[in-house]
Amino acid sequence: MNTSDKIINAISHNLANAIVEATKYSVLYEEANEENKRVNEEYQRVNELLSKFNDVLDSDQALKDLFDEASQKLEEGK
Repeated sequence: MNTSDKIINAISHNLANAIVEATKYSVLYEEANEENKRVNEEYQRVNELLSKFNDVLDSDQALKDLFDEASQKLEEGK
């Protein structure tokens, strides 16, 4: 094998490795984006539930007092 064939062979090998690495990171990036989207959607659902929960407590003082009392008992039990 002459020098130019060796150079071409080495370049081909390096290019193939670079393509594999770039593809791997591209897939990892896409997976991370999908997970980030899922977590953000879950965060939104939790925020909506907490907002509803707070609205319910704010609408009924007796219920809020009962909640605060139960919450305090839980904290004391820890």
